[in-house]
Amino acid sequence: MVRDDIAAFARITGAAPGTAGPALPWADTRAAYGLDLPADYRAFVDAYGPGTVGSRLTPLIPLPPCGTGTGIAALGPVLDAAAEIGALLRGLRERYPDAFPYPFHPEPGGLLAWGGGVGGEQCFWLTQPADPDTWPVVVWDKADWHRYDMGMVALLNRALSGHDAFLDELVGPRPGHPLWNPDP
Repeated sequence: MVRDDIAAFARITGAAPGTAGPALPWADTRAAYGLDLPADYRAFVDAYGPGTVGSRLTPLIPLPPCGTGTGIAALGPVLDAAAEIGALLRGLRERYPDAFPYPFHPEPGGLLAWGGGVGGEQCFWLTQPADPDTWPVVVWDKADWHRYDMGMVALLNRALSGHDAFLDELVGPRPGHPLWNPDP
């Protein structure tokens, strides 16, 4: 059964879900990395894999592991990239505290990166409350922070709908070009 938000993404983009290969063993994320990730993200990864939304936004998606690693090991580089983004922004927050009103993962309730735009924009989950399926999305574009009380896939759908000028800039859809561009 396809989730409603994934089905909506498929309708908006014209890209059928289910082409990303075998699902990751998501039940292992807590033991391997100390956290669970939202169900919509997990479903998106399993349905679509890596790619670009519009012409600008690339979600952090696990790639098939190289070498002998398998399964949930593919998530390691994604979480490493998210940790690097958090560390960079924590450093900026020390210099410009008023410009960075949020904590960053692994700080309690901190922002955890899940994607970024070609212009330096970043998309995060605000990791509070404890249930990852209720984490709001926060988008940062240089000096502007926008909080959306919805999941990642709902935010992508909203961005592609053309009803939010800030998000429209984030995904940068181009007329006549695909709204979902899977990585080869």
